[in-house]
Amino acid sequence: MRRILLHLGLHKTGMAAAQSFLHENRRLIWPQFALILPYKTRKAGLNEAATRHSIYRLDATLAGFGGQVQAFLNELDFGERRGLILSEENFLGLRPSRNRDEGYAAAPELAETLVSVLHRRFLGDEVDITIYLSLRQRDAWLYSLWAHDLQQSRLVQDLDSFRADLAHLPALQETADRIKDRLPSVTIQTEWMEQFQDHRFGAGASFVSFLDLPPDKTSQLVGPTHSTPSFSAEVLQEMLALNRSTLDEAALITQKRALIQTAQTELARQI
Repeated sequence: MRRILLHLGLHKTGMAAAQSFLHENRRLIWPQFALILPYKTRKAGLNEAATRHSIYRLDATLAGFGGQVQAFLNELDFGERRGLILSEENFLGLRPSRNRDEGYAAAPELAETLVSVLHRRFLGDEVDITIYLSLRQRDAWLYSLWAHDLQQSRLVQDLDSFRADLAHLPALQETADRIKDRLPSVTIQTEWMEQFQDHRFGAGASFVSFLDLPPDKTSQLVGPTHSTPSFSAEVLQEMLALNRSTLDEAALITQKRALIQTAQTELARQI
């Protein structure tokens, strides 16, 4: 049986750390599972196809996503029994703060299309597919989205205004439940980010049980070495002030980079 784990987000729920865990332990993972991480999916344009559909919600955009994933998988050699671990948050759609009307509305159909493509790719084989979704408490999730957008765009909303604009979005658990309803034959596993933060392997904890490695191999696993830094409220307020300033885009980017570099250096000193 081929075992497949699809780690499909959600955004700002420890994805960077989870992907770091997978990358750092790729030598132990590769013998049993093909490993597909964002540097592969994004190079192939698969994340763009998924986010495009989450915006337009057309039959053509959904078919385009499925076709591109199918072509990508057809190029991979899985051998006779090798499984698959894939981690890519954009396969459930564009980050909700950038797609405020739709949010994760397209997530169930994107997940269903991905599962259908995998069944076609492994036609004739017995496959066991698990979709793993990491969740986060709503206030912390919205705060992280706001902090991310302050860094990556010229967001000028304060936190209260940002939260109010996204108040209509369903809870992340509701998104997971809608995917489960759409795919009753697929195992849907969820875990709250707050539960694994203090675990030895951090955001990689759920992957350890799925890998089911022999004890001598499990002992060689290492925790994630990279995660998204959490800047202080003061740093975020400085970013907000820069975004609201009259700086042109080039000057804004330069000053934000300098601010982020200084903040990262300070965080490193505190470790």
